[in-house]
Amino acid sequence: MDFSFTRKKIIIKPEYQLRLALTFFIYIILYSIVLGFIIFYPLYNDLNAAASIEEQTRISALVLYLHKRIWIGLLFVAVLAAVHAIFASHKLVGPMYRFEKAMNELIRGNYKLRIRIRKKDEFKEMEGLINRLSELLDIEKTRDAQFYTDMKMRLEMISAMLEAEGAAYPPEVRRLMQDLVLELSSRAQHKNY
Repeated sequence: MDFSFTRKKIIIKPEYQLRLALTFFIYIILYSIVLGFIIFYPLYNDLNAAASIEEQTRISALVLYLHKRIWIGLLFVAVLAAVHAIFASHKLVGPMYRFEKAMNELIRGNYKLRIRIRKKDEFKEMEGLINRLSELLDIEKTRDAQFYTDMKMRLEMISAMLEAEGAAYPPEVRRLMQDLVLELSSRAQHKNY
């Protein structure tokens, strides 16, 4: 089974991606406040220290002009940063979502599973590791199945050979042989061999 997907949704894990976007937005706003303080504090000092009305008028006009332009621009940058966080996290969250689904399939015993993630996604090396793990588990499952089948056949053959020769062996040995054959059959069925 090949788990190859093309993601059609940008928001895959909303609780994580939206929280990340909000965090980016808040930090950009906080950085903007610091930037605003760095820009406006010296201007307010200059305004208070201005000797003439003309100089105060010029500084006041500059402060008002900057207020009109900077805060809208910084708010726009914060929104863009939040949107960017969603798109950037898509390359992280998407593969993790695939890995989570793959691990659940492996836990259920689906060792035929193979995954592929997009070329530009992060954690591309994990794709190979998970596929290799699936392959190794599938090989082990096949070996186990062969082992159970072989042991069951050998025990049945030994039992048939002993009975064919008319060998008298204690009933406990006969019961143990039958129990072993049943146990091997049961384990093989339980593991879906």
